[in-house]
Amino acid sequence: MDKTILKNLGLTDYEIEIFLTLIKNGPLSAYEISKKTGLYRQACYDALNRLQEKAFVSFVLKNGKKIFQAIDPEKILEFLDEQKKQYEQVLPELLKLNTLGKDDIHVEVFKGKNIDKIGLMDIINTLKKTGGEVLCTAVDESTPIANNKTIVEQYERNLVQYKIIEKVIIKIGTRGFLTRGQTIYRYIDEKYFNPNPMQIYGDKVQIIMWGNPNYLIIIKNKNISDSFRKQFELMWKIAKK
Repeated sequence: MDKTILKNLGLTDYEIEIFLTLIKNGPLSAYEISKKTGLYRQACYDALNRLQEKAFVSFVLKNGKKIFQAIDPEKILEFLDEQKKQYEQVLPELLKLNTLGKDDIHVEVFKGKNIDKIGLMDIINTLKKTGGEVLCTAVDESTPIANNKTIVEQYERNLVQYKIIEKVIIKIGTRGFLTRGQTIYRYIDEKYFNPNPMQIYGDKVQIIMWGNPNYLIIIKNKNISDSFRKQFELMWKIAKK
């Protein structure tokens, strides 16, 4: 028998042993249960009390002595069905509370060699139905190109296909690699350059941290994305064409 199923019903190891002993042997005294299970008498009493509270065991008095017996296993199933019905009654209210109290900030963290692919695909999947623009701050495009040229080229084709405008701020002295007309570049002085790219699109913000391993953080929240978008627009105004 898979005893983990009984554990999932909330029974401890001692309680399971006692319950199965009563199922197998029929009504027994605490002394008899102790002998058959090998448990100390006090451990038996404690477990029997808990089993009674959980409605798995009942007792009768015979000559002033408690004789314990296991509940009919089918009644346990009926009890669980009743619990399910009771839970279903409160479920709509619980779902309502869950919606009201849910944090609307969703954060995902990825690491490894494929973060470029994950990040670029998420941009396309987010914007391909609605269009719009993706704003990229402080980017040195030589890194993603070196890591995965094929994925970047596919990304550029998707920008054209789905009419997504990309605004990219890179540091003076580097060059942009995307040349098909959907990407607009501006340049900032190296002293303002942040080697960790940030991309803002829809209600999401991506932050990439190059290292060993590389990390990608995707934050989904409208207020946060709007805040980063305002910062980008300020940088865009002071960046050089």
